[in-house]
Amino acid sequence: MLKKMFLPCTLAAAMTAGVALQAPPPAHGFANSAPSFACMSCHPGTMQGDMIRLRDLPETYSPGRTYTLTLELDSTLESLGEQQGGFAVRASAGELIVKDQTDTQIIDDILTHTLEGSHRRSWTFSWQAPGEPSPWWQFWGQDQKEPVPDVSITVMAVAANGDFSSMGDEIGAAGFTLLAE
Repeated sequence: MLKKMFLPCTLAAAMTAGVALQAPPPAHGFANSAPSFACMSCHPGTMQGDMIRLRDLPETYSPGRTYTLTLELDSTLESLGEQQGGFAVRASAGELIVKDQTDTQIIDDILTHTLEGSHRRSWTFSWQAPGEPSPWWQFWGQDQKEPVPDVSITVMAVAANGDFSSMGDEIGAAGFTLLAE
């Protein structure tokens, strides 16, 4: 009886393992998102110092104002497939806002790409600056408000070669500091 059960159990285990190997990737990681800044733990590619461009980012910000920003990856790396790249953005203050739910999402206060968003190397999102907008009378110094902080925006990104492996991709990291007006 034991020998008869061994073969079916072995076949069932092998079939389960085969199904597990072909299962879709988990919700975090691969082309679905970058919920942390540990890109190099999976993508041991070359660090590119000037790959990340954050368009329309002001040097100084107005408290409470919302800015629309575009993250672009400047890479000549050609992709062999649909996956072009991915990213993670964190702001030390203010609020990151998804503008395109098809291509971007927020996971644990980090703005990142979706599976569909990994098919590109450019993403648009918004950032709302911390603090309250000043009423007109505060410009004459009648009321003092709390100081607003300088803000750090940290970006890590991957330009993918699309071969469905973590090898041969390019990685970029950048930090931006915005001063309050």
